[in-house]
Amino acid sequence: MTRTKVGISKGLLLIIACSPVVALAQNSPVPQGGPPVKTTFVRLPNTANAILVEPAALNSKSRIAILVTHPERINNFDYFIGWELPKYGYRAMMMNYYGPEQTYYEFIQPIAAAIKALRAIPGVEKVILAGHSSGGPELTSYQDVAENGAKACQDAERIYKCDGKGLDNLPKADGVLLLDPNVGAPEKTIALNPAVDAHHPRVLNSALDMYDPKNGFNPGTRSATYSPEFLNRFFTAQGAKANQMIDEALDRLAKIEKGEGEFKDDEPFVVAGAGVFASGSRPDGADVRLISKSRAPHKLLKPDGTAPSEIIHSMASPNASAAQNNTLNNTTMNTTVRHYLSFQALRVTPDYRETEDDVPGVKWRSTANSLEGNVEGVRVPTLIVTATCARSVVLLEIAYDHSSAKDKELVGVEGANHSFQACKPEYGDTYKRTFDYVDGWLSKPGRF
Repeated sequence: MTRTKVGISKGLLLIIACSPVVALAQNSPVPQGGPPVKTTFVRLPNTANAILVEPAALNSKSRIAILVTHPERINNFDYFIGWELPKYGYRAMMMNYYGPEQTYYEFIQPIAAAIKALRAIPGVEKVILAGHSSGGPELTSYQDVAENGAKACQDAERIYKCDGKGLDNLPKADGVLLLDPNVGAPEKTIALNPAVDAHHPRVLNSALDMYDPKNGFNPGTRSATYSPEFLNRFFTAQGAKANQMIDEALDRLAKIEKGEGEFKDDEPFVVAGAGVFASGSRPDGADVRLISKSRAPHKLLKPDGTAPSEIIHSMASPNASAAQNNTLNNTTMNTTVRHYLSFQALRVTPDYRETEDDVPGVKWRSTANSLEGNVEGVRVPTLIVTATCARSVVLLEIAYDHSSAKDKELVGVEGANHSFQACKPEYGDTYKRTFDYVDGWLSKPGRF
């Protein structure tokens, strides 16, 4: 092993070059093999560091560098995207952030530092942000601010505003790649259980309980066929509860900032009946008719190698695990006032609900943690890839529709799960199919 110091960003980076190795990721089953790569540890400022993965033999594609990251204190050094794309010739940097994640704006400066580090590498001409799962909202939030300045996170609709310091003239990425991303705070809102009393978790309103057979739920199959009347009651109450929790948190924040709170800077905040990650009390997790298909035709990558433009249907099965967890009626989010307002809170209007192909009534830009809201400020080329065995097609089509990019595309991968592995053997090598398409998009002449 050789160690060299490189003067990047006023000497803030220490780079340790390692011998060429064969890529092997652990947090997703990445196929082994392919050309050897070189890994380099990159020490970043702002409580972050990264691993740079480069082809041992650079080629024409190596002028494009991919930045991969994910919040929630995930170890990104084994992220499948960061190991797979160097097989095609691209450079990839996987970044970890080790800060408290009290507010969503903490991610901005570490991402900016990573982009600066990539641009300082000889031969790098373009930087692409690659967001998978919760990395999608994180990276698009950054790009929104980078393209539009502090005003992107200070408008009147924003629930928790940024302070604006150091947010102008951030380095912009040249493109955005979104691989079956979660959409952020909207996922939390559609997983909030309105049947659970906000302050008394053991109190359950059976008229709003999506797991009650009287409301259309089948405990044997963990699936449901809900009536329009029940869905109307449920979504009306869910939206009201979401707004109620925001108002309570804002009231407590106002007291904190006046010095009248129980603590000086932040306070514990409990949300009873909240979902964990993307699970929770989502009617679409039981009644698969909801948010189940795109409104418009989009390209769909099929096992036979064709890619027709057609309505993309979700192939997700009823989410039995989410239903089982929530029958206990004690799914609770233990967070803080600031974290809740910055990460989880999303305003909705009285017409909020899920339909077969839409989620109306959402103020998408009311939070930084909203893919649909963020991409309204993103104008660089954008590729959104949805895995049909995950429950993402409608939310990602909404993001596609909201995107301000002139060069944008929504593509489905038939039979792929959230990590782009085949959900059934008959769908073939969905993983290779996905990354072959991504490679073609990245290397299209004239795009980057």
